[in-house]
Amino acid sequence: MSIESDFRAVLVAHAPLIALVPAARIAQNAVDGSGTGAAVVFVATHNPILGLDNTQLGDQCQLEVQCWAENAAVADAVADAVKAAVATAPAASGACVTGRSSTFDPETGQDGTVLAVEWWV
Repeated sequence: MSIESDFRAVLVAHAPLIALVPAARIAQNAVDGSGTGAAVVFVATHNPILGLDNTQLGDQCQLEVQCWAENAAVADAVADAVKAAVATAPAASGACVTGRSSTFDPETGQDGTVLAVEWWV
């Protein structure tokens, strides 16, 4: 499995998050624009960890997790649930939330909370 599929599996297995966001609205890169309600969208940047002989020793992945909802309070609640889900990730992943910010999409009128998540393999 990839980091992205492992990450999504951690999110959809977390009942408090699923209570706020349907599993179908938790996705990598994009969600269907025809849906309504809260959504979690994430993108990944991989940074290979290389040895002196250029052998890949590991992979450090930075995930940007966008939590969207009809208002800032709900977006923050979704982000809090994502953070709690990340805390349940396998210890070997070293998963942790390293940053948090807010945003707004004038096209959809939705508020968002953006989390930076680090994940290692």
